[in-house]
Amino acid sequence: MSERLLLSVPTLAVLVAALWSSRRRSPLSPTVVALGATAVVATFFPLLSALVRPLSWRHGVHLSSEHVLAAQVQYLGFALGLAATCASLRLRRAPLVARASRPLPRRGRPGPTAADARARDGIVAAGLVVGGALLYSVYVWKVGLGPLLDRSNFAEKYRVSSGLGTFYAGLNLILAGCLWAEASDLARRSKNVFRACAFGVLVWAVFFIAVRTYAATLVLGYLYLWTVRRGFTLSRVRPTLVLLVALSYVGVEAYALLRSVWHGGIGSAVEALHDQASQADRMLGQVIGGSEFSHPFLTQMELGRYEQPGALGGASYLQGVHGLAPSWLVPDRGPTVAQTFARSHYPELAERGGGTAFSLVGEAWWNFGSFVGPLVLGLLCGALLSRLERSLRTVPLGVPSRIVPYALHLVLLAHRNSSASLLKQAFVVALPLALLLCAAALLRGASRTRRPRLAPLEVS
Repeated sequence: MSERLLLSVPTLAVLVAALWSSRRRSPLSPTVVALGATAVVATFFPLLSALVRPLSWRHGVHLSSEHVLAAQVQYLGFALGLAATCASLRLRRAPLVARASRPLPRRGRPGPTAADARARDGIVAAGLVVGGALLYSVYVWKVGLGPLLDRSNFAEKYRVSSGLGTFYAGLNLILAGCLWAEASDLARRSKNVFRACAFGVLVWAVFFIAVRTYAATLVLGYLYLWTVRRGFTLSRVRPTLVLLVALSYVGVEAYALLRSVWHGGIGSAVEALHDQASQADRMLGQVIGGSEFSHPFLTQMELGRYEQPGALGGASYLQGVHGLAPSWLVPDRGPTVAQTFARSHYPELAERGGGTAFSLVGEAWWNFGSFVGPLVLGLLCGALLSRLERSLRTVPLGVPSRIVPYALHLVLLAHRNSSASLLKQAFVVALPLALLLCAAALLRGASRTRRPRLAPLEVS
C-alpha cells in the first residue's frame, strides 16, 4: 500500500497542479476532462485494490503488486507529459473561458459572421440528424431487434454488427447533430426539435439497447454548454458537487452490476438486490474490478506481464490509419492492436465477437518503450488539447466550438480505447461533417449570387 501511495502522490500532484492552472475554464472543458480522467484512471485501481480485493474476469486482478507498480510508472509518464503541455496555456496568460463577446484577436482570415454561422449551423445540424437516422434505420433492419434488445449477450450484438460500422455510426451522427444545434444560435423553436431527437436517443440507449456511452455523450455535451454559457468555471466547483458526482457514478456501476444478475420482473430485481447487499465486500470488489476506470489500468498490467515494451515500433498507429477503410472495401485488412490483444489473451471472448477495453497508455508503452512512450503520448495529447482550447477562444463561432460538445465523450473515454478506435470514431463523424460544411458553403455562396441588384438610376 505504501509503495502504491508513493507512486500515486506525484501523479496526482502534477495533474492537480495542471487543473489548478485551468481553474478559470469550464469544469467540462476538454483539457479539464482529460486531466481529471487521467487522475482517476491512474489511481482508482491501485489504491482501492489495496483496500478491497477486486473481483473481475480480467487476468490483471491476479497479478502481483510489482505489475501494479510498473503500470503506475507508465501512467506517471503520461501524466507528466499531459500536465506539462496543458499547463502551458496558463503561462501565456490568455483568458481561459470561451466567450463569444470577447474573442481573442486572430491573425489571417477572419472567422464567420453571425449570419453565416447560423445558416451553416442549420444545414449541418439537420444534415447530420437526417443522414444519421437513415443510416441507423438500415443498421436496425439488417441486425434485427432481437440482438439489439438483448441486454445480457453484448458479444453477440457486436458479432452480428460486424461489417456494418458505416450504418452503426448513424446514431453517432444524430448525437453530433443534436449537440451541434444546441451549441449554435439557431432559433429556440428549431433547437426544441433537436432536443426532442436527443431525448429519444437517450431513452433508446438507456432503456432498450443498454449502451451507456450514448447517454454519457448527451449529458456531457449539454452540461458543457450550460457551464460555458453561464461562465461556470472550475474554481466554483465545491466538494459537495464532487461527492454528488462520485455517488452518481457508484449508482451507475451498481445498476450495471444488478442488471447482470437480474433476469425477470420487479420481484426478481428486489431479490437480486437483497442478495447483493448481503455480500457488501464482494459487491464492492466487483465494482472495483469491473469499473470502466479499472479496465485501462488492468490492460496496462497485462501488457507488462505478457508483452515486451517497444515491440510494435509504431505499427499499431500506422494500422489505425489503414483501418479507416470500411471492411466491405478492404476485407483483408489486419486486426487492430486491441483485437490482437484480445485474441492472444482472451481467445474465447474474442471468438464470440467480444473484446476487452484497451489502454491508450499501454499502446504507447507497447510501441515506443517503457515510460518514454507514455511520456511522448502525453505531450502530444496535451499539445492537441492546447491547440483546441486556443481555437475555442479565438473563433467562438467556428467549427471547434460546435463539435467539442460531441467530442467530449471521446476525451473522457480515451484511456479505454486504442488509437485506431479513437481515430475511427472521429473519422465517421468528421467525413460527413466535412461534406456538409462544403455543401453549406456552396449554398451560402449561391444565395449571395442570386440576390437581386438594384437597377442604376437614369438621369434625365
